[in-house]
Amino acid sequence: MAPPTRASAKQPKPGRALGRRGMSRAEAAAAADAAARRSAAAREWRVWGEWAMGAAKVAAHYGFIPLVIAVGVIKSDPKPSLFQLLAPF
Repeated sequence: MAPPTRASAKQPKPGRALGRRGMSRAEAAAAADAAARRSAAAREWRVWGEWAMGAAKVAAHYGFIPLVIAVGVIKSDPKPSLFQLLAPF
């Protein structure tokens, strides 16, 4: 198969300015606007994700020992009272 000649290349219609990828200016502007919205949405997700991970870290840090105590109370056969559970003697 022979390579296409310069004359056979697709020519734009007169009166229509084409951008980089063969889009009109309006289409290119709409694509740029959509890309900016996606970028802003990704930035928002990243901010909220960082906040959620920070909150989860604090909850895990301060909630681990109470969780272990609660599971120990629930799983023990003679259920101790709270005083017996926390008393050092």
